Amino acid sequence: MPFKLKKNTINEFHNEVIKKYENRPFLYFVDDEPISYGEYGEKVQELRLRLADCGLKKSDPVIILGPASPHWAISFMSIMSAGYVAVPVMEDFPAADINHIIEDSGAAAAFIAPAYKSKEGFSALDSRMLFSLDDLQLMEKGPSPNRVGPSDFTDNPDYASLDADESGCFPVDPSDVAELLYTSGTTGHSKAVMLTHNNLVTNLYLGTDLIDDCFDEDGILMSLLPMAHSFGSTSAFLSTMYKGPRICFLKRKPTPEYLQTVFQKVKPTVLGGVPLIFEKIYQKKIMPLVESKKALKWAVENLPPVRKLFYRVAGKGVLKYFGGRLKCIIIGGATFSKQVETFMVEGKIPYVLGYGLSETSPLLTFSSLPEARFGSVGKAVGGTDLRISNPDSDGTGDIEVRGPQVMKGYYRQPEETASVFTEDGWFKTGDRGVVDPEGYLYIRGRSKNVIVGSSGENIYPEVIETMLSTSSMIEETIVYLDGDQLTAMVYPDQEHLAVYGSTDQADFLDAMDAVRTEINKSLPAASRIVKFEYRDEAFEKTPTKKIKRGLYIEGY
Repeated sequence: MPFKLKKNTINEFHNEVIKKYENRPFLYFVDDEPISYGEYGEKVQELRLRLADCGLKKSDPVIILGPASPHWAISFMSIMSAGYVAVPVMEDFPAADINHIIEDSGAAAAFIAPAYKSKEGFSALDSRMLFSLDDLQLMEKGPSPNRVGPSDFTDNPDYASLDADESGCFPVDPSDVAELLYTSGTTGHSKAVMLTHNNLVTNLYLGTDLIDDCFDEDGILMSLLPMAHSFGSTSAFLSTMYKGPRICFLKRKPTPEYLQTVFQKVKPTVLGGVPLIFEKIYQKKIMPLVESKKALKWAVENLPPVRKLFYRVAGKGVLKYFGGRLKCIIIGGATFSKQVETFMVEGKIPYVLGYGLSETSPLLTFSSLPEARFGSVGKAVGGTDLRISNPDSDGTGDIEVRGPQVMKGYYRQPEETASVFTEDGWFKTGDRGVVDPEGYLYIRGRSKNVIVGSSGENIYPEVIETMLSTSSMIEETIVYLDGDQLTAMVYPDQEHLAVYGSTDQADFLDAMDAVRTEINKSLPAASRIVKFEYRDEAFEKTPTKKIKRGLYIEGY
């Protein structure tokens, strides 16, 4: 059950967490000893006082730029609980985008990995107060922030003249903005989502309360997503600390070899990630075993009892790879292949699918493990209304929602904000889906990605792409209409391609044609792939590993 807070602010939530779990271990790097919740609370207060002493005022935006770490988490909480506005920035954004975010947000200060100070191209950092994410100490004082007129982040007209209290906190209302989140859309355009204290606090309970049995005093969460993403910052940090487990951080970027070592050391009980992670495990580890023997391949494809037995044995191996203690894998961020999900179910790998957006703090739908439904991202979470508008003949339509987690708006973009709300106040997610009679939501794809076939049929490219991605021959793909031909642009699996030599080789083309034929058997006539086009380089992707389609599809 949620904490009983005096008001829905991050600081009230933070205080309740410390009070409840003070002596439990909390944040740590792989191979290090964790600090306790109590020690974490002390570090947060120390940092808030340091920020106030440096002259920061209520609602000042503060950048966080660096890899996920205990200090990242401490900075994030210190900024929001004090009454400033946290501005997390993805590390893999281009330097020009990062400079834009620093300038556009009006950031008064920044917490950065020190390496950024010496990197070229980050000129916007030169005029900011800089703190190190290595030790949370001030590196450069910078000029005084320019605070003129009302703030976009609070309705309090006296915000600039308020003083911090003895714990380094300014007066905060639930309607004040706590986080400014710059999204990385698949078209490459960046918008800043304003999330209030009320947005975050009302959302952070909703997922973990449904999987309460997965958390206990010995629980360990490891998130494979960056904390600068809404999934990482809300679901994998705030929602997790509400339940009191430990949170473990990687010391370097994940590779399959490093992760295998980490999982054996850490033995996480809860894991957060996107579908791509598990699709790659299936593609790289399971499919090669299936395809190594013709008899096994035939049996897996045609004899369900044999497939279930094989998947059960393989599933035990996957759970062992993850350290052997997993109680739940939380998956979100994209559509999930039915083939891979079948493996997860029959391999008895515990997982739950969720759905949300940066604009909704992020969680909209989720379910408990026992109530999870195959192919569905769950039901609307508590306090959230969901409806399908403009449905087609099978009930698939535009997903619209309303609830306390829906953003205040896009920062300084009133027209963009107005465009994503209906006249009666529902938020337009931009996704297409269908809801079954029991309230379970099934995602079909992005509204702007829908392809209209020659006879008026709606074709959802994401559905086809997730099917293609299960082939061991294909690393990445996007599906689009080239004239009147449904085409898959493909970046081939490089290990398989090396065997054939190049995409011009007849044997490679024959093998790919066999993949196309096999996939088309499971698709309606209007959705069948006519041809492949091949790329020499991987696609550019967003932080949640979605391909930036606008860079590759003309007129997108």
